[in-house]
Amino acid sequence: MDKETIIRNEVENDGKSIYLYFFPEIGLFVAYGFSAFFATHMVDVPAAFSKEYEMPLVLLRNSDLRELKRSMVRRKYDDPLNIRLEMKREIELDDYVRWANGVKRS
Repeated sequence: MDKETIIRNEVENDGKSIYLYFFPEIGLFVAYGFSAFFATHMVDVPAAFSKEYEMPLVLLRNSDLRELKRSMVRRKYDDPLNIRLEMKREIELDDYVRWANGVKRS
């Protein structure tokens, strides 16, 4: 997935979706921005800050992905490299800026 698409997906995220991108170089799925924030509410994964994308990210192992999928309503689309999950409930974005700043400082 190209950088522009990832950034657009997060800017347009309606608070109900988690976008995941598979990076074969590391063998893990990655969530950025709002998707990373939402994922941390569903599974216990540490967050880091991507200087390249200028937003937080989380790395998800297969076990994390399975757990995350169980807490979702459905997959909007699913291909080998990109997944969009729809959440059962919307997560408030009020705490996102504080969370993102904390991730950036750590």
